[in-house]
Amino acid sequence: MESQEFKSQDEVADELLEDLEDEFDEDSEESEELDQFDSESDEDIASDDSDYSQKPAKPVIAMSTLPVTGEARVDDALGRLKDLESLPVHEHVEVFEDVQRRLHETLADLSGQ
Repeated sequence: MESQEFKSQDEVADELLEDLEDEFDEDSEESEELDQFDSESDEDIASDDSDYSQKPAKPVIAMSTLPVTGEARVDDALGRLKDLESLPVHEHVEVFEDVQRRLHETLADLSGQ
């Protein structure tokens, strides 16, 4: 049987460091090339007159686009969604739960359950 030679921890560490240095050098070259593109795009961004410090626009809920189903209970339940406009966000869950409950009950009645 042949005896296997094992590298010492120092030899393994040295090889790993060399590999990392080689990769770092390659990455540095690529990074320099990419920096050229980044500086060009930074100039484009700097010339943009957009004001990003403004508050986001309040979402617009188009309640006029709610469908009219012809089923009074469904239309009434969906109409409750209009309340969302005047309520703070933390109260929206209650409205959604109410609408879901009412729609579920209507569906159960219509299906004969």
